Amino acid sequence: MRELRETEVVEWFETHVPSDWQRSVDSMSAEEYVEFQRNWLRTLNERGFGAPGVPEKWGGGGYSLRDQATIFAAGARVSAPPTDAFEVSLNHVPATLLTAGTPAQQERYVRGAIDGTVWCQGFSEPGAGSDLAALAARAVRDGDGWRITGQKTWSSHAAHAEHCLLLARTDPNARRHAGITYFILDMDQPGVQVRPIRQIHGPAEFCELFLDGAWVPDENVIGEVNGGWAVAQATLAAERGPIALPTIERIGAELADLASGLGPVEPADGPRPPLSRAQTDLAALLARQIAVRSLALDTVDLSERGSDGGQLNSVLKVGWSELLQEATSAAVLLAGERALAESDSEHFLGYVSGRPGSDWLGSWAATIAGGANEIQLNIIAERLLGLPRDPSRQPGGSR
Repeated sequence: MRELRETEVVEWFETHVPSDWQRSVDSMSAEEYVEFQRNWLRTLNERGFGAPGVPEKWGGGGYSLRDQATIFAAGARVSAPPTDAFEVSLNHVPATLLTAGTPAQQERYVRGAIDGTVWCQGFSEPGAGSDLAALAARAVRDGDGWRITGQKTWSSHAAHAEHCLLLARTDPNARRHAGITYFILDMDQPGVQVRPIRQIHGPAEFCELFLDGAWVPDENVIGEVNGGWAVAQATLAAERGPIALPTIERIGAELADLASGLGPVEPADGPRPPLSRAQTDLAALLARQIAVRSLALDTVDLSERGSDGGQLNSVLKVGWSELLQEATSAAVLLAGERALAESDSEHFLGYVSGRPGSDWLGSWAATIAGGANEIQLNIIAERLLGLPRDPSRQPGGSR
């Protein structure tokens, strides 16, 4: 595929982005908003922009790393609608199934996910969030399949999902990481109850899942029975790694807009006045955004070469989520009273939607989703930097 020209991609987005879409979605129901995103995803897929890094064989664009960055930057530049309802579908599903799925699973699910089937993820539990290996959901053998019982939480868009990437314990006597199996769960069946969780800034895309004997056939086991922990690392690598690139590009566009609103740095004539505190703060954030963007591109490059990125994904996850918090905080401070007076939306419009108050409140979820930043810092310290493990976190420690 030929290399994309930036002007060409920007022109495509300017032509195809629905006008005034942010205002129009406020009157939509949750179901209507998901359908709006599905229609936008189908438009993106006409050019391979919906899942640009996924091979064309499976419905993606098959674009190079450089072209992916161009696509995400162009979408950010024109404030294109998010496809958040399909985040798991476009990222986690292909990352998992193209790595560990059977040919039958790949044929059945990957293209459908990219075409607009909503998927959710059933990893975290009330007692097993950051410590995922402590999960308690049980899968018990029943004929040619499994019956699953337990509870999951923070499952984004589960209320609209047809399928779920699910972890459950199949051997309660095995080591914590060894007795876990990875399943594809069909959501439309008895024994599956979904309860949305309303967030502080309005949306309710997070959900709780209650499973009471939900059925999964053997053909929907991903990888080996009791080998789910290893498979889950491919999913977590996608969640902590390059998936953040569109948001990073939107942060850059938002910071540039904020900086332009403070006036020109170079005067038309005469000596240059000293920069204001707001200008220097934004300059520092823009420098960080460039550094985090570079790291994101490195992790995409590693992924394309067959590496999962290792601990660099944890570094990126901490870097972009903390940058998001600080950038949205700066936007709130510059907006002043407008940030408090703005109307919230019941729909998630992306982490950087141009609504400063909502964006800042929503940014706090980013430091928890995909593995809390505190856990990521432990991973970085122990596995990347080789620092000794905190004695208080060892069995018998003081904590």
